[in-house]
Order: sequence, then C-alpha cells, then structure tokens
Amino acid sequence: GRLLQSSIFLAASCNVGTAFTTPQQSRRAYYVQPMHESTQLGQQRTEEETTNTNVNFGEWIADAPEEIIKWKPCVISDGGSIPSYVQGTLVRNGGGIWTASDNNDKFSHIFDGFAKIHSYRIHNSQVECQSRFLQGAWYKTFLEKGKQSIPAGIGVGPVLDSTNQQPKLGMVRTIQALINSATIFDNTPVNIWDYQPHIKESDNSTNKRKKTIVALTDAPPRTTIDFNTMDTISSSTINPLASGAKGYELTVTAHPMYSQAKMAAVDSEGVDTYNVAVELGLQGPSVNLVRETSEGKRSVVASVPSTDGIPYAHSFGLSANFAMIVLQPLRLDPSPDRMLELGFLRAMTHVDQTRIVLVELASGNVVLDKCIDEKVYFYHSISQAEIIEEDGGVTVSLRLCAYKTPDQITGEHQFMRLEQAKKGREWRNKLHRGGKFCDINCNLLDQSVEVDWKDEIEQGYELPVTRYSRAFGSECISVKHPRYVYAFGAFALGSNDYDNWGLFKFDLEENKVSSYYQQDSVYLSEPIFVPNPDGDMEDDGVLLSQAYFGKDNETKLLVLNARSMEVMATVSTGMRAPLDFHGAWIPN
Repeated sequence: GRLLQSSIFLAASCNVGTAFTTPQQSRRAYYVQPMHESTQLGQQRTEEETTNTNVNFGEWIADAPEEIIKWKPCVISDGGSIPSYVQGTLVRNGGGIWTASDNNDKFSHIFDGFAKIHSYRIHNSQVECQSRFLQGAWYKTFLEKGKQSIPAGIGVGPVLDSTNQQPKLGMVRTIQALINSATIFDNTPVNIWDYQPHIKESDNSTNKRKKTIVALTDAPPRTTIDFNTMDTISSSTINPLASGAKGYELTVTAHPMYSQAKMAAVDSEGVDTYNVAVELGLQGPSVNLVRETSEGKRSVVASVPSTDGIPYAHSFGLSANFAMIVLQPLRLDPSPDRMLELGFLRAMTHVDQTRIVLVELASGNVVLDKCIDEKVYFYHSISQAEIIEEDGGVTVSLRLCAYKTPDQITGEHQFMRLEQAKKGREWRNKLHRGGKFCDINCNLLDQSVEVDWKDEIEQGYELPVTRYSRAFGSECISVKHPRYVYAFGAFALGSNDYDNWGLFKFDLEENKVSSYYQQDSVYLSEPIFVPNPDGDMEDDGVLLSQAYFGKDNETKLLVLNARSMEVMATVSTGMRAPLDFHGAWIPN
C-alpha cells in the first residue's frame, strides 16, 4: 500500500535530460563571426563569467520569462541561405523559469523548469519564430500565486529555500507534494512528439483532423499543442491505461519511437509509436513495452516483472523486428522524504547488475532476458541494428551514449545541478565530462550478451542523433548502425573548460570525430538532422541547432552542412532561450 501511494507523487518527478566532455582533435570547421545585436539582460555576472573567452554561460541557464506569442519574422545574417528542401517547423522543448519572484524559492536542477517551447517555421528560406510557456495546470498554479512560490512536488532535484539554500522539507510540504502530484502536475519540459506524422498540415475543416503535437516528460503527463498556432490545447496528469496493463502507470520514457516496419504508405492509416512504461501493481513493479496508434489507442505488447525494485528508463532501442530494454543498475526510491531532500535522481538506489530484455514485436515474446555483471548507465539510445551473422543467426545491437559510472545521473556533480552550476566556471568544471559510445550486442542463437565500449573516441557528448532518428517505414535502416552520429559536448576538443562547447560529427566506422563546429561563447543544443531528399549519401542534409551566442546575449538558429559542419545560415531571433533538451522537426 505504501508503494502504491508513493507512486502517485513519484509520477510528478520524472523529467530528465543530458551529459558531456573531452575529444579527439579534427579539422576545424568554418568559423562564423558573431553578430553584435546585443540584448541587455541586466543580470549580475560572476567574475568567472566576464573573462574574454566562453563568456556569459550563466545567462544560458538563467530564467527567461519573456515570450513571443505570435509568429515573428527572423533575419538571416551574413548573406547565408537555407536550402530549398528545408521546409517545415522545428519545435524545441525545455525549461524557462526556475526561480520564484523575489527569489523566494527555486528549482535546483535544470530539468525541473516550467516547460517552454521555442518554435521555428521555415518556408522558402524565410524563418519565423515563437517562444512561449506551455499553459498547463502546474504553470498556471505558479502564475496564480503571482510567481511568488513554486508548487510543492517531487522533482529531479529538490526545491530550495533561497534564504538558506536548503531543501524545503516537512510534513506539510510532503502532503502538499502528494496532493499536487496526483491533481495538478503536468509539467512536460523534455521532448516533443508527433503522433500524427501522416498528417502534414493543420486543417480546421470538418473533413480533416486538426494537426497537433505533444510535449512529453518521463512520466505520464502530456501537453497537447496546436501545430499551427503553438497554443496549448490541453494537458493531462495521467495517460489512458494501456490495454493489458493491470496496475498504475508510474513512468513512461520521454523518448518514444516510431514503428520501423516497412509499410508501403502511412497516408491514411498513420504510424504506430512504441514506448516503455513502468507499471506498479499488486504483484510489484513491471516494465511494459507499449504500442500506441495515431488515434491514441494504447496496448501492452510485452510485460516483464522487476523483482529488485522500481527501474528507471529514459530511452530504449527499436528496430524492424525487436525492441531492446536495458534496465540500468538504478532503482527509484519510493521514500517521499528522501526524494524531497535530494530529488528523485540523486535519491535512487543501486543494484549489482544490468538487465537486458529483448522483445519480438510481432509476437510479443521475450526472446532474451539476461542480467550481466557489467554496469552500463545511460540517458539516450542512438540506434539499433539487426545483424545477420555468418552462421545465419541474428545479433541485435543497441548503440548507447553511456557511462561506466552513475555520476552523471546520480552523483554530487550530476549534469546541470543548478545550485552548483550557477556558482561559476570553477564549479561547472567539476561536472562529468560526457558519454561514450557503447554497443550492447545480443546474440539470439546462443543467448550471449556482449558490451563493446568505443574508448578510442575521447570527446564526451550527449543528446546524440543520426539521419535516421525518428524515421519510420521505408526511411529506416535496421541491418546496420548509421555511420555518422551528431551530438554536442562540453570540454570541447581537449579543453579543461566545461563552458567550451562544440557540435560534433562522429564517424563510427573510423571511430573518430570527423568534423565539428566550435566557436567561442556559443552554447549549442541538440542537433536535428534534415535530410536532402535528392542526396545519395548518409550525411547529405543539414543540421538545425538552437544556439545561445554569449557575446551577443542572443539565441540564434544555426543551419549547418551535415557533411562538412560548415555554417550555411545563421538566423537571428532577438530573444534569449535557455538551455533546452529535445525537439522535433516536422516537415511540411
């Protein structure tokens, strides 16, 4: 009974996101001179933030309460241009406010901020942008209190009392957190997902469905957004229970994946989405692979019990015929007091093994379920391949951005713990140096599992993408991993300065950084790959990355050549967007 009760507010906690680090030197990419259209922020800067290089990082992780409610035209600077095939909308998701008015109390982790989306509509090389908070019950409660206090809840990190920098605790706070988690928590600042990729345009006529997109977090809450206006349509605190589920859905990853079945067309039928959820029932926790149609019908494909605690999953692997669920050696602690004091990530407990579960999609059968002694920690999967061996057997290989220790996730110097990161560069330089490439290879014939770390690649990174991220149907590849992976990283190019960020193109055939973009005082977001429909090579296309130019105090949209990492266009927005997490490119 205590476990089920605690699960109610645990669902309020799970918003997750990122990591970083050192590299291998490679060819320098085209260097763009910064614009000089400064925006006065009037914020206090520490001595570390006013040095000559990598300046104003602190402003990138500061509150940004201003909004752009209507589509605003943007300027492409320096004579750049956007290729004609780039037609669509980029939507980014992350936090926007972490501190109550008059500094009464504050979130202590970057993942807990009130959800704010930044959108870019690109048509015929013209760009318009928006920047606005999602209007859910959690944010509206904050507004109703005059922004004077943050609602009580369980977060990634604790809510701090600004007068003494200590977590806000006590019986009253715990009761408030329980009630709020069950009734109003709907903050979704992690990702954007399009459950209707077969609907290409928003249409208000009676003959066509209105196109919507959804903001997600690592818990059941969702926020539905009008794709055309970016207005918040609705939000929820729980999902409709999947058909076949028997208990309470506690967590669900913020990284769903499209079916990769080779369908002929999806224009009328839509495309299924898969995800992994943790369910609490009378028999204890279980891990479910869930399938959801474009119509919103959810069903459990497979379910496995977890006998050693409540697992934490942020992403998983999917290929044409199999889903791989890797349960890292971390378990959620259901104690309310401990999570209020530390936040749910640092409060997690540890187990002695990594568990790998492989599910056949067509039958729902678990074809491999094995625990290994080697500990693998991760936020993000990259790709999954089904490799035919010489003996006719199949090896399913999941590529991860992973860590050999849990420090990046649960440690004292975990990624973007704001109470430390805002103290200045010296504190940020204690942060983890980033993820490594790690392949988990499951041989179905002999049931063996092999873990292969790519240690020769020194540059740490996070939020990796490939050309095939979010692909479905005929756009997918499953017989091998993509050759190229794109990601950002701190401590760029061997630097000992965390604030030195870059955007990297990794070549996984030669195990090296093949090219990169790096510029002083430019802080980059997750890249999004837009393929060239007429291209023949895997890296034919562009990368879109929302970047904060510290010397200009302005956020700009970078359009990079995905092959050379050279800048094709820099789009000025006239706004400041904080560090964000994930987003979606939705083509016209």
